[in-house]
Amino acid sequence: MENLIEQINNMVNMDDFLNFVVQLAMDSKEHPEEWVNTTISDYLGQMASWVDDCSGFDDTVDWEKVDYRTFAKILYMGKIYE
Repeated sequence: MENLIEQINNMVNMDDFLNFVVQLAMDSKEHPEEWVNTTISDYLGQMASWVDDCSGFDDTVDWEKVDYRTFAKILYMGKIYE
């Protein structure tokens, strides 16, 4: 099985993304000791900090082409979807 970083690097479609999200959730349950941000508020806060800090120098992401509205909707729907 690919590790999470390999999954990110090899992601090409929605199925890959969905599989990654499922694997990330499983990883949080199976390896909680590897997670620095263990609450939703910490996780989301540090996600925002990473984007803010890395958007100026991480050339592996085209920050102008990120679909922020879709990403925001995905995050929000995780709050309310049953």
